[in-house]
Amino acid sequence: MTSPTGKIFQQLLMLRYQGVGWSLSVRMASSTPKAKEEKLKIEAEPPKLGTNNWIGPPDPVSNIRPIKFQVHREETHAERMFRQKQAETIQWNQDFWHKHNSKFFKEKEEFVNNLKEIKGVKTVSPEELSQFYRSFLNENRKAHLQYNKEWYKRNISLLWPALQVAVIQAFRRMRESRNKSVKGS
Repeated sequence: MTSPTGKIFQQLLMLRYQGVGWSLSVRMASSTPKAKEEKLKIEAEPPKLGTNNWIGPPDPVSNIRPIKFQVHREETHAERMFRQKQAETIQWNQDFWHKHNSKFFKEKEEFVNNLKEIKGVKTVSPEELSQFYRSFLNENRKAHLQYNKEWYKRNISLLWPALQVAVIQAFRRMRESRNKSVKGS
């Protein structure tokens, strides 16, 4: 809504994972009206060191949410390697779906435009679109199978490092809680 002064209020939402649950922050901000092209952006930058990963809004093409991994101040070699391997896997996933979805949207637009031109209509029926969907899936079947195989391989390879990191973090929490109880005595 526009106020008498010509400013609008926006709600800025921030969602972060906090180890055992999600945290949602809402901030009201007053701003002047902006062009429709400008999307809501999270303005906060995560701290350089911390314990919580930040998850951003989905990419408009790939639909993959970017993750800003936090670096613990006492990060071990195993934790760093796991974090880097996770980031590589997410980037690989992002790249695949960005390329795939771009190709899909381009080919779909070409199909719709060609069909409209041939038939001389303004819209394409769902039945006609289903022909495109079927042919697109059939043409890309091999790529999807290769993607699934690689996805499983990458995620299974993360299991052992994830277990190592979980043990390291459990010992760290025990050590920190013991240090707090010793200081409190």
